[in-house]
Amino acid sequence: MVNMNRKEAKYLSAMSSYLKGSPIMSDAEFDTIKADLKEEGSKFAVDTEPQCYIDTGVCKVTLQEDFFRTNLLYLPAGAILSVLWLGIGYEIASLVFKINPVVLLALGYPVIAKLTKDITDNFVFENNKVVYGPCPSCEAENRIYFGNILGVEGFGDTAEVKCPNCKEVFLVKRDTLRATTLPKTA
Repeated sequence: MVNMNRKEAKYLSAMSSYLKGSPIMSDAEFDTIKADLKEEGSKFAVDTEPQCYIDTGVCKVTLQEDFFRTNLLYLPAGAILSVLWLGIGYEIASLVFKINPVVLLALGYPVIAKLTKDITDNFVFENNKVVYGPCPSCEAENRIYFGNILGVEGFGDTAEVKCPNCKEVFLVKRDTLRATTLPKTA
């Protein structure tokens, strides 16, 4: 059973009518609805399977954000801060009274979490975002990192990536996660 909201129903109806040859709305209105649905994360407006167009030779696909790997970026700073908190805190606390290290770690969690996020986002992995998805041409899995690492500039708003499998160059936009191959020239 599929549940959809009004925008999704309107989008599907407009797409169906357009494919039948009798559009029910202007191209600008259709593009606006599609952009809104993409921002809302609707599955109807996102193409996770590559589509290629014969007339232009351009292939397109929408990649997805890799939340697991993005969260793994916080692990190094979190581990170092946790060990420092436990080491220093246990030595200072043992002068006054004995405390279980697990309790000490639980007490320090808010401080460790805040410092980990600040250090990672502002110094180590600035403006980070990890995305993954198929190559628009050959469907091989690709991962792309947007952001800077320790001050070294990486991909900003657009990433130009070469697929390691088919060697096709494609562009990925950070805000929409839309991957597009370059047009073929004769």
